[in-house]
Amino acid sequence: MANPGGFDKDFGYLMPFLDKVAAAASQLPDAAARAELQKLMGEEKQRWARARQLLAGAGAQGTAAGAAAPPAARPGSPRVQAESPRLTVGSLKPSR
Repeated sequence: MANPGGFDKDFGYLMPFLDKVAAAASQLPDAAARAELQKLMGEEKQRWARARQLLAGAGAQGTAAGAAAPPAARPGSPRVQAESPRLTVGSLKPSR
C-alpha cells in the first residue's frame, strides 16, 4: 500500500515493533499488566493501521470516527490521572 510522504518503510518497522511488544506482554507474570499491555498494543495497531489508510487516501469515517473517539477529559478528572503513557517514535532530543 503506497502512501504520500513515503512512510512505507516506517510502517514496516513500526508494526513488527508493536507485535514484539505484544509478544513480550505475554511473558509478564502479572496477569492484569499482561492483559492491559496486550489491549494497548492491539489498540495502537488499529490506530496506526487507520493512519496508514488515511495517508493512502481513504476518506474520513465521518460521525463514526467522532463517536469512537474518547471524550475530552477535564483536568483533575480520574480519566486524566489514569491515562496510560503514549508511545513515541523518533528521537526525544531536540534537534539543533
